[in-house]
Amino acid sequence: MQPNEIIEKTLPIINEQNCNPLELELILEIAEISSDEFSQYFSDIDDFLVKAFLQLCDSANALAEEIDQPSFSLEKLFRIIVRIFKLQTRYRYLMLNLTKLIQSNETVKDKYLELTALRKAQLIHLFSTLEKEGYFYKEKFPGNFENLSVQIMMLSDYWLSHNSAVFGPNDIQFSYYSKLIFSTVLPYLTDRGLEAFKSTLGYK
Repeated sequence: MQPNEIIEKTLPIINEQNCNPLELELILEIAEISSDEFSQYFSDIDDFLVKAFLQLCDSANALAEEIDQPSFSLEKLFRIIVRIFKLQTRYRYLMLNLTKLIQSNETVKDKYLELTALRKAQLIHLFSTLEKEGYFYKEKFPGNFENLSVQIMMLSDYWLSHNSAVFGPNDIQFSYYSKLIFSTVLPYLTDRGLEAFKSTLGYK
């Protein structure tokens, strides 16, 4: 069994723990994975979480690369938000414990900061492109688009914690949160952008 297979097989079990401490022996027993198989690739549960986080980052990067495509649109931005949310839900335990992971592990912290810098640059470029194409107004002050990118990233990273507190950990509200975060662009939309926004969400 390969490390990615072990991660995929144990994630649903780990996700059921929400924010509780993890018991490795119990997780492996439920997943029907031997300790020898696990030890081939992971030194302990912390090492497992770090490698699972890096796998999550690789998958998220593959999705986010679409932002740099020349034909990108508001509709595609919304679809990517939904797909990233579904990906994050597969790694729910990591997302619910994201701050703790960042604070306790330098590898996770460095990777997270690297990705946030990349994602911010991608979003700022996207907003500038949407401005040139007539969907966004010009920045009302320097750094306006940068602030919007940080708002979107902050909400995207911690929506599962809010979902867990308000709706419960097992009632994942994809539609509610994807529309909520997508709506952060509303103050920046021109009439053309507003029509595209309504069309994307099925509003008349």
